[in-house]
Amino acid sequence: MRKTLLPLLALALVTGLACGSGSGGKKSSSSGKSSSDRGTSSRGTDSDDSANTGDPTPAAKPSASPTRKKVAALTCKQLETAQLGSPTSRYNGYPDPIPLLDGMWSGEDGVVVALQSPCAIGDLTGDGAADAVVPVMMDGGGTGKFWQLVVFRNVSGRPSYVTVTEIGDRTPVENVSISSQQVRVVYLTRPDDAAMAEVAIRRTAIYRLSGSTLREVSHTDAPYRP
Repeated sequence: MRKTLLPLLALALVTGLACGSGSGGKKSSSSGKSSSDRGTSSRGTDSDDSANTGDPTPAAKPSASPTRKKVAALTCKQLETAQLGSPTSRYNGYPDPIPLLDGMWSGEDGVVVALQSPCAIGDLTGDGAADAVVPVMMDGGGTGKFWQLVVFRNVSGRPSYVTVTEIGDRTPVENVSISSQQVRVVYLTRPDDAAMAEVAIRRTAIYRLSGSTLREVSHTDAPYRP
């Protein structure tokens, strides 16, 4: 009987030790898993803190575009005391500029120059400053009455002579206007074979300033009866 019990007790002891060892392994595995979880959570927190503590780079402000200084438009009144001609562009061949007084000038040669109405104000050069174009009549003392267009550029709000363009003898100007950097002129004229005293055409001509020259780019004619 004793011989039988002793092997049984030994077997029970070995089985108990084996079970205790397996249970301890499971606990160790559970403990390792918990440690791993804590490590993952810690890394996530460190990453977030690093992102939150970094100073954000401020967005670059767009540079302000330079603003063009506004220049006062020329006025028809200013032209009455302007000069016709300049050191680089003579008026009708006169060596010196002609100073106007109340819109007129009288020369020692008997020539009278007088501004006519209406004058036109508008931008001819595209710089945003309003220039001026004015009809001028030159009277040499005889029957001829020569009509012209004089262009003044706006330089810091003051008229600066640019050029003169001939319209014709006894061809009165009725209207002048400026739009889209072009000059529109309405004046009376005649066929090439008509007498100088006769006007039978109302012409509408379009001019454009090219450098220091006012050039006609087109015109249309309509019959005219006085």
